[in-house]
Amino acid sequence: MKTKLFYAIVLLMVTQIASGQTFGIKGGVNIANMTISASGMSVSPSSITGIHLGLVADFKLQESLYFNAGLLYSLKGASASGDKEILNYLVIPLNVACKFPMSSKSKFFIEAGPYLGYALSGKDKSGDETTDITFGSGGMKRLDYGLGFGAGMEFGSIVASLNYELGLANLIDDSTTDTKLKNKVFQISLAYMFGSKK
Repeated sequence: MKTKLFYAIVLLMVTQIASGQTFGIKGGVNIANMTISASGMSVSPSSITGIHLGLVADFKLQESLYFNAGLLYSLKGASASGDKEILNYLVIPLNVACKFPMSSKSKFFIEAGPYLGYALSGKDKSGDETTDITFGSGGMKRLDYGLGFGAGMEFGSIVASLNYELGLANLIDDSTTDTKLKNKVFQISLAYMFGSKK
């Protein structure tokens, strides 16, 4: 049921992106990590580097106030003690942005809002061995959600940005343990936007 709902949201997002005042292609680098906590203790393993890539759209709400959304493939995970966990997500970021003109052709912006993610697949690498991550009872949850924060510059059709995603969902699907696992990702992005500039 959750999977069907997520893909219904994906279909809606594709429709919204196609009808956006401006729409485009966005891609960049992920510096992904996770927070592991249990019994009041918190551990942060090492980061891994991946990519994000997909479609974005921009909607003008008021003067200097915008709503932007996206549909992105995003690699997340972490590394600890020689083990690497790699998760492939489909992510929908939903942000409200404030834009401030810097010149006739450039704008500075800040943005914030929630995101929703769905794990398409995952692998656990330990040395030379690679195993598929189990999703569902006793394994990991596919659904992820959290808050995103960002800032950047628009130069005509080119948009450069820095973003941070703070995962709020516990990804462990096991009620017998108090261990919590949450995503966190720093992103460096470039986008090329099409459509009317308003």
